[in-house]
Amino acid sequence: MPRYTLPLRNNATPDAPASVSRHVPFYCVHEAAAVAWKRALVEACGDLLDPVTQTAVVNVVSNFGRELFTGAADVDVTLDRIGTTSLTFLITLHQDGVQAAELTVVLVHLDSSRVNSAPWSPEQIAAFETLRDARAVA
Repeated sequence: MPRYTLPLRNNATPDAPASVSRHVPFYCVHEAAAVAWKRALVEACGDLLDPVTQTAVVNVVSNFGRELFTGAADVDVTLDRIGTTSLTFLITLHQDGVQAAELTVVLVHLDSSRVNSAPWSPEQIAAFETLRDARAVA
């Protein structure tokens, strides 16, 4: 299970009050989660998969247990399930040692037309399996 320390940001205007400029809205948390799962896939798969052109996000469920603020967050990426054409990740975000959010993200493998799903290759599946036990901190 890779763990990354990533910066959380928001898109507040420069003149926003501190109560707004420190708050991280949900869509910025989703962006940080995407950075983490993409990084995990690139590290695990190398040239076997380009997450940008060969996958599509088909479902995201997010639950927030507390507010997230701008600054560093630890993001754990856990491979939960490998299907014939899809992957499910469980992504948790921690700030100050406390879990603040949990996301479930389902990705589908796309064929070259980017219209149809395609099965994972045995080599890709073997690479994905390394995400179940791997530990990376950056």
